[in-house]
Amino acid sequence: MVTAANDPAASGRSARATLTGGATLWLGTIAFGGSTVALLAVLSRHAHHSSFSSLAALLSLSFVGALIPAGVQLRSAALVADGRPRPRMTVGQAMVTGGASLLVSPLFAFLLHVPVAAAALVSVQLVVAIPLAAKQGALMALHRFRGLGLNLVLEGSARFLCGAVAGRAFGVTGLAAGITVGTAVALLALRLPLAHASRQDRPRTSLVDTSLTLALLGLYVQVDVLIAPSVLARAGATTYDLAAVPSKGVYLVLLAAGPLLFPFVRRRQGGRRLIVGSALVTLAVGVVVTALLVAALPLIAAVLGRPRAGLTEFSLLGLAMALAGVTAIVTTAAVARGVKRPWPPSAIGIASLLLCWAFRPDVMEFSVAVLTSQAFTTALSVVNCLWGRVGQTEAGDPMQQIESLAEAGDPLAPVQGVHELPGSQPGEQASRQRWFRTGPRGDAPSMWARKAKGDA
Repeated sequence: MVTAANDPAASGRSARATLTGGATLWLGTIAFGGSTVALLAVLSRHAHHSSFSSLAALLSLSFVGALIPAGVQLRSAALVADGRPRPRMTVGQAMVTGGASLLVSPLFAFLLHVPVAAAALVSVQLVVAIPLAAKQGALMALHRFRGLGLNLVLEGSARFLCGAVAGRAFGVTGLAAGITVGTAVALLALRLPLAHASRQDRPRTSLVDTSLTLALLGLYVQVDVLIAPSVLARAGATTYDLAAVPSKGVYLVLLAAGPLLFPFVRRRQGGRRLIVGSALVTLAVGVVVTALLVAALPLIAAVLGRPRAGLTEFSLLGLAMALAGVTAIVTTAAVARGVKRPWPPSAIGIASLLLCWAFRPDVMEFSVAVLTSQAFTTALSVVNCLWGRVGQTEAGDPMQQIESLAEAGDPLAPVQGVHELPGSQPGEQASRQRWFRTGPRGDAPSMWARKAKGDA
């Protein structure tokens, strides 16, 4: 039989599809990230009853809210790559998520000085964004990079068009409604293929650790700008922002590498050469992008209508964002490998930058501190990804296999699972669980345990 593995033509088509899909995914990532910048640029010039700070605060709240679905996306990708169904939000979960979002909206509105309705719309967006992230994760796991990229292009375009039109008409509240509608459009337009992966038992990072990892990673990339007004003098903070804000474009360009690498690392369950090679390529691309942006500094200043950033500071921060891109791809690979806790390197990096408060550095010293912190965090992330402790697989526990068989409708599996046996009395539960593990005489595995072990 001729397969893709030994058919040069099929292998060539697969490679071309991956390259085309990767390019589409990269464009989609740029389009989605650029939609926020474009919205801020358009609405800041036409805001009548909305201040620039309110627009920026609302978009920042939207960015923070997107970190939770990002964790669901990687979790969904891991499950689908293992041949399991993607996470699905039930009606009850949607109601709880929406209700909790509405409850915290007044607090967000007070802290950010935006209307309560605007904060509520952005918060409730989670009800739409989480199912969308689960579907996008499934596309990632199935190597449907082109479909994922096109969906990101659609989402970014819909967010920009709806947000710009509604924002110009109704201010900040209209912007929030437009962003939510744009996300809903992307969800309704996304259709998943029927293809699925073979069932495998691989280590998986928990949803909590995955979400925490991505939240800290996103915060780490932005924390230097957030603390600059407190760490530096007012004039110094302005000078620093002129270099720091455009340098984030380096990180944005590198973001697509993580989703592209995830399914390959997930299926190989090791792939240290693949991870290291991808990290080196990412770093090289980041250095090239930094050099291109350095050459374009006069143009960037003209577009923003601001003074030109310092050459040395921008170069240092551009290299820092290149390293942040490496950290992002390595952290994503750690989740793909099922590393139990991929988030400590980012937490340590954030703590190291917060220490700058005690030293009151100038702009140059703070730029060096950011670069040093990113380099240290990248090294820690590589070590944690390649040699960190991985989570447990289901194959090691026959009872979990029995429960999986029961959920799948296997006729040999107990109807209600081993932990909720019908007719159990106090004191009988432990003996019945031992019966399922070892058989009625205690000297041989039961048929359910043998079935579970054989399927593993």
